[in-house]
Amino acid sequence: MMEKLMSRRLAPIGLVATLAAALSGCGSFGAIGLGPMERSAKSVESDTLPPVATAPVTSTALPPPPMDPNAQMPPQTAAGTLPGTEPLPGTAAPAPPPVSTASGAEIGRTDLLGGWTLQSGGESCQLFMTLTSWTGGYRASTRGCQSPTLKSISAWSLSGSQVVLAGANGVSVASLSASGKTHFNGQINGGQAVSFYR
Repeated sequence: MMEKLMSRRLAPIGLVATLAAALSGCGSFGAIGLGPMERSAKSVESDTLPPVATAPVTSTALPPPPMDPNAQMPPQTAAGTLPGTEPLPGTAAPAPPPVSTASGAEIGRTDLLGGWTLQSGGESCQLFMTLTSWTGGYRASTRGCQSPTLKSISAWSLSGSQVVLAGANGVSVASLSASGKTHFNGQINGGQAVSFYR
């Protein structure tokens, strides 16, 4: 009976000894926080490299690439773009060469940019033209117009010396011809006279 009692009391001690022996096989007790940690006598080497002297950075233009005498350049249109290409929406397209009006004045797209006074049927309001690509040509807008037709103008295009004002979806609203660089006369599609000038 005494032996059984002693073996029960020694069992926890044996368990602790077995656990201690098992942990000692895993490394030092310091590694798991049970004793003082041994410190390595080796010094830790730095991961960085020593600095290297450098020369200042300079820039020069590159020479043009050598031309292949057998290569052919693609043809260009008068506007300087490749045939069949169009500007992306919201970007300005290259201007075509100016066109002469009946009065001899040359008109180009850039001559039409900005604000104009728009008149039709006794009504006077403002017309603004930009070179932003838009359905129907380039972006246009009006301000202060009462007529639904004039209010609907949202685009313009230049074909020779004729300016076409367009509404929603690029549908033509009016066609005007230049009588000079700063005066255009024509008709709204319904037949009413229209002009813009500055």
